[in-house]
Amino acid sequence: MHRFTFFVFLLLAPGLLAADDAKKNPDQLRLFARDQVRVTVQGEPDVAVERQIDGAGEINVPLLGAVKVAGLTIGEAQQLIVDRYVREEIFIRPEVVLTITGYAPKEATLLGQVAKQGKVLFPAETTSLSIVEAIAEMGGLTRIANGGSVRITRRDAQGAEQNFTVNVDKLIEGRGANGETFLLQPGDIVFVPERVF
Repeated sequence: MHRFTFFVFLLLAPGLLAADDAKKNPDQLRLFARDQVRVTVQGEPDVAVERQIDGAGEINVPLLGAVKVAGLTIGEAQQLIVDRYVREEIFIRPEVVLTITGYAPKEATLLGQVAKQGKVLFPAETTSLSIVEAIAEMGGLTRIANGGSVRITRRDAQGAEQNFTVNVDKLIEGRGANGETFLLQPGDIVFVPERVF
């Protein structure tokens, strides 16, 4: 297992900049294990199915079997299913529509010098949450918190650990570049250390 460490003081990772990107374009919503999804093929009512994405990130698609969709956006998952139908010569030009009918709970864990430690839930239709919002949800930083060196641990789709350090004090004061922030992803663990006096 590879271990990656990134040090960040304002913002990190392209593509994580706009918290409301998914709201503007639903095809950019990312799929997670335990999301409930409906798959339909235009003009093929017998192929319509509604399934929950299993723990392995797969759904059973009619005529195809298991297809891994967790981690993909809706648009990417639709294209994957289209490609499989065409490659396996089931349909010539299928129009696949995938919709999320139920969201799995998404949460991050906050530990250390926050007013209330524990899990913070993401709003249902989002796949990311501002670190500032998450800390506010847990009552804010304690008076002895070192907000300049907040550590985030994340596991990617392959299980590799990534570590980030974010200067939350600057973000809270609104001194992030162009109003940008650091966005948490489901499963992230946030640790706010104690200030050294």
